[in-house]
Amino acid sequence: MAKNIELTQARQSVLENLEQIQVDLSRCIGEGMVDSADAYYNEVLGLIEDARTVDNWDELNEAITRSKTLENEIAGWMSRHGRTTLSLPWPKKIKY
Repeated sequence: MAKNIELTQARQSVLENLEQIQVDLSRCIGEGMVDSADAYYNEVLGLIEDARTVDNWDELNEAITRSKTLENEIAGWMSRHGRTTLSLPWPKKIKY
């Protein structure tokens, strides 16, 4: 039971991070970032859907890895345009 609660909390944390990435992405696009064919936007939407539907840690870790890559790409764009960012806190599975 504790493992299910842990996964649920981790899933919620990932969703909150993805919402922040979505806000940052919208802001960057508004400031001139090119999102060819809405690739970044669609990636965020796909990750949000994935995070909502995962039912095990392996699937959640895959979504986290893809999310971190997207986070880094957006942070890179922001950095090149003189803005600083903080890394988002990503959940990790606790081993018992």
